[in-house]
Amino acid sequence: MRKAWMAGLLWMLGCGGGAQPAAPSASSSSELSTLRAQLGTGAGRPEVAAGDDTIVVPASVFGTTTDIVARFLFVAVRGVSGRVHGLYRVTEAADGSTFHYSGRLTCVGTYDFNGRTGNRAKVGGRIDATDDSSIAVGSFIWWQAIDNRGLHRPDQSTLAGFGDEAANEAFCASSNPPRFGPFDVVRGNILVGPGEDDD
Repeated sequence: MRKAWMAGLLWMLGCGGGAQPAAPSASSSSELSTLRAQLGTGAGRPEVAAGDDTIVVPASVFGTTTDIVARFLFVAVRGVSGRVHGLYRVTEAADGSTFHYSGRLTCVGTYDFNGRTGNRAKVGGRIDATDDSSIAVGSFIWWQAIDNRGLHRPDQSTLAGFGDEAANEAFCASSNPPRFGPFDVVRGNILVGPGEDDD
């Protein structure tokens, strides 16, 4: 069942599931083919972090005039060699503005959370396209995604952070828990774990 969900997620990332500032390039399509191949392997399965999830952060948390609504659409695969392949699309809306960010994921780290083992992913990557004039193309974006399967509670996510490549790599490499949140997913799912069907 989760393999079917993952295949749908890969299709949306590669084939335009929603308006974004730039269409995926031919190299992005090639990366998706590679991801599909890796997800289908048996021995030496890759680690996977994936999500199609939305969170709502109350205005009172960060002092905005409206709630912050963030949607994350992403797949990150860390192969047995340690190399990371992935794509993402992130949308954040608040105070009457909506901004989009998309690109390739370059790092992923998995950690324990909520009493579970390896269910929290820290992911990050380069921003290849955005309509946010305050964030430069070429800078980096990162967030935490938490898979709460088996806990009878929603999956969780943080909002995105922004910075340079060194900060991105340090974020993924650190086991530090979220400083803000995490916030419950109100729509969608997150998967963190080996690339296999758990059903």
